[in-house]
Amino acid sequence: MKERSESARGAGAPWSPTLDPYAAPPDAALPALADLLGCGADDLRPLLPQLTAAWVADDAGVIALRRTPRADLEVLGGARPGPQQAEVAAALLRAASASGTPLSAYADDALLPGDTLRTLGWEHAGQYTEWHGPLPTPEISVPAGVRILPLADAPDLTVRWEAQGTYADRLGHTLVSDTDIVPGAHGADDRVGHIALDRTGRGVGICRAWLDGDTLTIGSPGIHPDLRHTALRHALLRATCDAARLRGVRQLIMQAWGDTPAETLMDTDLGLQAVTVTPIYLSR
Repeated sequence: MKERSESARGAGAPWSPTLDPYAAPPDAALPALADLLGCGADDLRPLLPQLTAAWVADDAGVIALRRTPRADLEVLGGARPGPQQAEVAAALLRAASASGTPLSAYADDALLPGDTLRTLGWEHAGQYTEWHGPLPTPEISVPAGVRILPLADAPDLTVRWEAQGTYADRLGHTLVSDTDIVPGAHGADDRVGHIALDRTGRGVGICRAWLDGDTLTIGSPGIHPDLRHTALRHALLRATCDAARLRGVRQLIMQAWGDTPAETLMDTDLGLQAVTVTPIYLSR
Protein backbone atom coordinates (compact mmCIF):
# COMPACT_ATOMS: atom_id res chain seq x y z
CA MET A 1 0.00 0.00 0.00
CA LYS A 2 1.31 3.45 -0.87
CA GLU A 3 1.60 5.51 2.32
CA ARG A 4 0.19 9.05 2.64
CA SER A 5 0.95 11.55 5.39
CA GLU A 6 -1.72 12.53 7.93
CA SER A 7 -1.43 16.15 6.84
CA ALA A 8 -2.05 15.23 3.20
CA ARG A 9 -5.50 13.86 3.95
CA GLY A 10 -6.47 16.03 6.90
CA ALA A 11 -6.03 15.20 10.57
CA GLY A 12 -8.54 12.71 11.85
CA ALA A 13 -10.05 12.05 8.40
CA PRO A 14 -10.09 8.36 7.47
CA TRP A 15 -8.21 7.65 4.28
CA SER A 16 -9.62 5.15 1.84
CA PRO A 17 -6.80 3.74 -0.31
CA THR A 18 -9.31 2.76 -2.98
CA LEU A 19 -10.35 6.37 -3.57
CA ASP A 20 -6.91 7.96 -3.67
CA PRO A 21 -5.21 6.89 -6.91
CA TYR A 22 -1.60 7.78 -7.50
CA ALA A 23 0.42 8.07 -10.70
CA ALA A 24 2.86 5.28 -11.50
CA PRO A 25 5.20 4.60 -14.43
CA PRO A 26 3.49 2.22 -16.85
CA ASP A 27 6.12 -0.48 -16.35
CA ALA A 28 5.62 -0.33 -12.58
CA ALA A 29 1.84 -0.53 -12.98
CA LEU A 30 2.02 -3.45 -15.42
CA PRO A 31 1.75 -6.27 -12.81
CA ALA A 32 -1.32 -4.67 -11.22
CA LEU A 33 -2.90 -4.11 -14.64
CA ALA A 34 -2.21 -7.69 -15.68
CA ASP A 35 -3.71 -9.01 -12.44
CA LEU A 36 -6.82 -6.90 -12.98
CA LEU A 37 -7.20 -8.13 -16.55
CA GLY A 38 -6.52 -11.76 -15.61
CA CYS A 39 -3.36 -12.23 -17.65
CA GLY A 40 0.39 -12.29 -17.11
CA ALA A 41 2.55 -9.18 -17.07
CA ASP A 42 4.57 -10.63 -19.96
CA ASP A 43 1.38 -10.72 -22.02
CA LEU A 44 1.08 -6.93 -21.70
CA ARG A 45 4.78 -6.09 -21.95
CA PRO A 46 4.68 -5.65 -25.77
CA LEU A 47 2.23 -2.76 -25.14
CA LEU A 48 4.67 -0.79 -22.98
CA PRO A 49 5.96 1.42 -25.85
CA GLN A 50 2.33 2.49 -26.45
CA LEU A 51 1.52 3.27 -22.81
CA THR A 52 1.93 6.91 -21.79
CA ALA A 53 0.85 6.98 -18.13
CA ALA A 54 -0.85 4.93 -15.41
CA TRP A 55 -2.70 5.42 -12.12
CA VAL A 56 -3.13 2.88 -9.33
CA ALA A 57 -5.73 2.72 -6.55
CA ASP A 58 -3.88 0.08 -4.52
CA ASP A 59 -5.75 -3.24 -4.83
CA ALA A 60 -9.00 -1.61 -5.94
CA GLY A 61 -8.10 -0.72 -9.52
CA VAL A 62 -5.60 0.54 -12.05
CA ILE A 63 -5.75 2.19 -15.45
CA ALA A 64 -3.14 2.90 -18.11
CA LEU A 65 -3.41 5.14 -21.17
CA ARG A 66 -2.54 3.70 -24.57
CA ARG A 67 -1.72 5.63 -27.74
CA THR A 68 -4.13 5.18 -30.66
CA PRO A 69 -3.98 6.22 -34.33
CA ARG A 70 -6.29 9.11 -33.37
CA ALA A 71 -5.83 12.05 -31.01
CA ASP A 72 -7.42 10.20 -28.10
CA LEU A 73 -5.67 7.88 -25.66
CA GLU A 74 -7.41 4.59 -24.86
CA VAL A 75 -8.10 3.69 -21.24
CA LEU A 76 -6.99 0.18 -20.28
CA GLY A 77 -8.06 -1.39 -16.99
CA GLY A 78 -10.55 -0.06 -14.49
CA ALA A 79 -11.85 -0.82 -11.00
CA ARG A 80 -12.55 -4.16 -9.38
CA PRO A 81 -16.20 -5.11 -8.82
CA GLY A 82 -17.53 -4.24 -5.40
CA PRO A 83 -19.49 -1.63 -3.49
CA GLN A 84 -16.94 1.10 -4.27
CA GLN A 85 -16.32 0.22 -7.91
CA ALA A 86 -18.04 3.32 -9.32
CA GLU A 87 -16.16 5.63 -6.93
CA VAL A 88 -12.81 4.00 -7.65
CA ALA A 89 -13.37 4.07 -11.42
CA ALA A 90 -14.42 7.72 -11.27
CA ALA A 91 -11.36 8.66 -9.20
CA LEU A 92 -9.01 6.90 -11.61
CA LEU A 93 -10.64 8.51 -14.65
CA ARG A 94 -10.56 11.99 -13.09
CA ALA A 95 -6.84 11.58 -12.42
CA ALA A 96 -6.22 10.44 -15.99
CA SER A 97 -8.32 13.28 -17.44
CA ALA A 98 -6.43 16.02 -15.62
CA SER A 99 -4.02 16.56 -18.53
CA GLY A 100 -6.87 17.52 -20.85
CA THR A 101 -5.96 14.94 -23.49
CA PRO A 102 -9.08 13.31 -25.02
CA LEU A 103 -9.61 9.80 -23.68
CA SER A 104 -11.62 6.88 -25.01
CA ALA A 105 -12.83 3.84 -23.08
CA TYR A 106 -14.82 0.69 -23.63
CA ALA A 107 -17.79 0.61 -21.23
CA ASP A 108 -17.10 -2.79 -19.73
CA ASP A 109 -19.45 -3.23 -16.77
CA ALA A 110 -16.95 -5.57 -15.14
CA LEU A 111 -14.31 -2.81 -14.92
CA LEU A 112 -15.57 0.54 -16.28
CA PRO A 113 -19.36 0.78 -15.92
CA GLY A 114 -21.13 2.90 -18.50
CA ASP A 115 -23.06 4.69 -15.75
CA THR A 116 -19.76 5.95 -14.30
CA LEU A 117 -18.57 7.25 -17.67
CA ARG A 118 -21.85 9.03 -18.28
CA THR A 119 -21.81 10.55 -14.79
CA LEU A 120 -18.41 12.04 -15.59
CA GLY A 121 -19.85 13.59 -18.75
CA TRP A 122 -18.28 11.18 -21.23
CA GLU A 123 -20.19 10.77 -24.50
CA HIS A 124 -21.23 7.55 -26.23
CA ALA A 125 -19.26 7.85 -29.49
CA GLY A 126 -19.19 4.35 -30.96
CA GLN A 127 -19.23 0.68 -30.13
CA TYR A 128 -17.61 -2.70 -30.58
CA THR A 129 -19.94 -5.28 -32.12
CA GLU A 130 -19.28 -8.96 -32.61
CA TRP A 131 -21.56 -10.42 -35.26
CA HIS A 132 -22.20 -14.17 -35.71
CA GLY A 133 -24.08 -16.03 -38.41
CA PRO A 134 -23.95 -17.87 -41.72
CA LEU A 135 -21.70 -16.49 -44.43
CA PRO A 136 -23.63 -13.60 -46.02
CA THR A 137 -23.82 -13.14 -49.77
CA PRO A 138 -24.73 -9.48 -50.34
CA GLU A 139 -25.43 -8.69 -53.99
CA ILE A 140 -22.98 -5.85 -54.39
CA SER A 141 -21.19 -4.29 -57.35
CA VAL A 142 -17.60 -3.14 -57.00
CA PRO A 143 -17.40 0.67 -57.34
CA ALA A 144 -16.07 1.99 -60.65
CA GLY A 145 -12.31 2.45 -60.69
CA VAL A 146 -11.71 -0.04 -57.87
CA ARG A 147 -10.46 -3.60 -58.13
CA ILE A 148 -10.54 -6.22 -55.38
CA LEU A 149 -7.97 -8.97 -55.13
CA PRO A 150 -6.76 -11.48 -52.54
CA LEU A 151 -4.28 -10.11 -50.03
CA ALA A 152 -1.90 -12.87 -51.14
CA ASP A 153 -1.63 -11.03 -54.47
CA ALA A 154 -0.63 -7.76 -52.78
CA PRO A 155 2.58 -8.40 -50.81
CA ASP A 156 3.88 -4.82 -51.14
CA LEU A 157 4.03 -3.34 -47.63
CA THR A 158 3.42 0.21 -48.85
CA VAL A 159 0.11 -0.82 -50.38
CA ARG A 160 -0.78 -2.81 -47.27
CA TRP A 161 0.02 0.20 -45.08
CA GLU A 162 -2.26 2.36 -47.23
CA ALA A 163 -5.09 -0.15 -46.89
CA GLN A 164 -4.57 -0.65 -43.16
CA GLY A 165 -4.53 3.13 -42.77
CA THR A 166 -8.22 3.21 -43.67
CA TYR A 167 -8.88 2.30 -40.02
CA ALA A 168 -6.75 5.13 -38.60
CA ASP A 169 -9.62 7.55 -37.94
CA ARG A 170 -11.95 4.90 -36.54
CA LEU A 171 -12.68 4.88 -32.83
CA GLY A 172 -11.42 1.83 -30.94
CA HIS A 173 -8.58 0.89 -33.26
CA THR A 174 -4.99 0.47 -32.09
CA LEU A 175 -1.57 1.26 -33.52
CA VAL A 176 -0.01 -1.24 -35.91
CA SER A 177 3.52 -1.94 -37.11
CA ASP A 178 5.11 -3.81 -40.00
CA THR A 179 4.77 -7.06 -38.04
CA ASP A 180 0.99 -6.58 -38.07
CA ILE A 181 0.62 -6.16 -41.83
CA VAL A 182 3.18 -8.54 -43.34
CA PRO A 183 1.68 -11.44 -45.28
CA GLY A 184 0.18 -13.99 -42.93
CA ALA A 185 0.55 -11.77 -39.85
CA HIS A 186 -0.91 -13.32 -36.68
CA GLY A 187 -2.05 -16.38 -38.60
CA ALA A 188 -4.21 -14.51 -41.12
CA ASP A 189 -5.08 -16.37 -44.32
CA ASP A 190 -4.19 -13.99 -47.15
CA ARG A 191 -5.72 -16.29 -49.73
CA VAL A 192 -9.11 -15.53 -48.17
CA GLY A 193 -8.61 -11.92 -47.01
CA HIS A 194 -8.97 -9.22 -49.68
CA ILE A 195 -7.68 -5.76 -50.50
CA ALA A 196 -9.12 -2.98 -52.67
CA LEU A 197 -6.96 -0.85 -54.96
CA ASP A 198 -7.92 2.32 -56.81
CA ARG A 199 -6.91 3.26 -60.35
CA THR A 200 -3.44 4.34 -59.16
CA GLY A 201 -2.82 1.10 -57.27
CA ARG A 202 -3.31 2.73 -53.88
CA GLY A 203 -4.74 0.54 -51.12
CA VAL A 204 -8.22 1.92 -50.34
CA GLY A 205 -9.83 -0.99 -48.51
CA ILE A 206 -8.99 -4.17 -46.65
CA CYS A 207 -10.66 -7.20 -45.09
CA ARG A 208 -8.33 -9.60 -43.26
CA ALA A 209 -9.39 -13.17 -42.56
CA TRP A 210 -8.70 -16.04 -40.18
CA LEU A 211 -10.00 -19.60 -40.68
CA ASP A 212 -10.79 -22.06 -37.91
CA GLY A 213 -12.56 -25.18 -39.13
CA ASP A 214 -15.84 -24.11 -40.72
CA THR A 215 -15.68 -20.58 -39.25
CA LEU A 216 -14.31 -17.42 -40.83
CA THR A 217 -13.30 -14.57 -38.51
CA ILE A 218 -12.75 -11.08 -39.90
CA GLY A 219 -12.53 -7.51 -38.76
CA SER A 220 -15.18 -5.33 -40.38
CA PRO A 221 -13.73 -4.07 -43.68
CA GLY A 222 -11.67 -0.88 -43.58
CA ILE A 223 -12.60 1.63 -46.27
CA HIS A 224 -10.93 4.90 -47.29
CA PRO A 225 -13.06 7.89 -46.18
CA ASP A 226 -13.55 9.00 -49.80
CA LEU A 227 -15.22 5.66 -50.61
CA ARG A 228 -17.34 5.07 -47.52
CA HIS A 229 -20.42 6.32 -49.34
CA THR A 230 -20.05 3.47 -51.86
CA ALA A 231 -20.77 -0.26 -51.60
CA LEU A 232 -17.07 -1.12 -51.27
CA ARG A 233 -17.46 -2.27 -47.65
CA HIS A 234 -19.86 -5.06 -48.55
CA ALA A 235 -18.07 -5.81 -51.82
CA LEU A 236 -14.91 -6.63 -49.82
CA LEU A 237 -16.99 -8.67 -47.40
CA ARG A 238 -18.59 -10.60 -50.27
CA ALA A 239 -15.22 -11.38 -51.90
CA THR A 240 -13.78 -12.61 -48.61
CA CYS A 241 -16.82 -14.76 -47.79
CA ASP A 242 -16.84 -16.26 -51.29
CA ALA A 243 -13.18 -17.28 -50.92
CA ALA A 244 -13.90 -18.82 -47.51
CA ARG A 245 -16.91 -20.72 -48.84
CA LEU A 246 -14.72 -22.39 -51.45
CA ARG A 247 -12.68 -23.77 -48.52
CA GLY A 248 -15.68 -25.30 -46.81
CA VAL A 249 -16.44 -22.44 -44.43
CA ARG A 250 -20.07 -21.85 -43.48
CA GLN A 251 -20.05 -19.55 -40.44
CA LEU A 252 -18.85 -15.97 -39.96
CA ILE A 253 -17.64 -14.02 -36.93
CA MET A 254 -17.21 -10.33 -37.75
CA GLN A 255 -15.61 -8.04 -35.18
CA ALA A 256 -16.47 -4.40 -35.77
CA TRP A 257 -14.66 -1.62 -33.92
CA GLY A 258 -15.98 1.93 -34.11
CA ASP A 259 -18.38 1.44 -36.99
CA THR A 260 -20.82 4.28 -37.59
CA PRO A 261 -24.54 3.83 -36.84
CA ALA A 262 -25.17 3.75 -40.59
CA GLU A 263 -22.66 0.92 -41.08
CA THR A 264 -24.13 -1.02 -38.17
CA LEU A 265 -27.59 -0.59 -39.67
CA MET A 266 -26.32 -1.88 -43.02
CA ASP A 267 -24.86 -4.95 -41.30
CA THR A 268 -28.21 -5.83 -39.73
CA ASP A 269 -29.39 -6.74 -43.22
CA LEU A 270 -26.67 -9.41 -43.58
CA GLY A 271 -28.55 -11.99 -41.52
CA LEU A 272 -26.02 -11.82 -38.66
CA GLN A 273 -26.72 -11.63 -34.94
CA ALA A 274 -25.03 -9.08 -32.68
CA VAL A 275 -23.72 -11.39 -29.96
CA THR A 276 -21.61 -8.79 -28.14
CA VAL A 277 -22.12 -5.02 -28.09
CA THR A 278 -19.77 -2.87 -26.02
CA PRO A 279 -20.22 0.92 -26.15
CA ILE A 280 -17.16 3.15 -26.55
CA TYR A 281 -17.14 6.52 -24.80
CA LEU A 282 -15.10 9.69 -25.32
CA SER A 283 -14.24 12.22 -22.62
CA ARG A 284 -15.43 15.77 -23.21
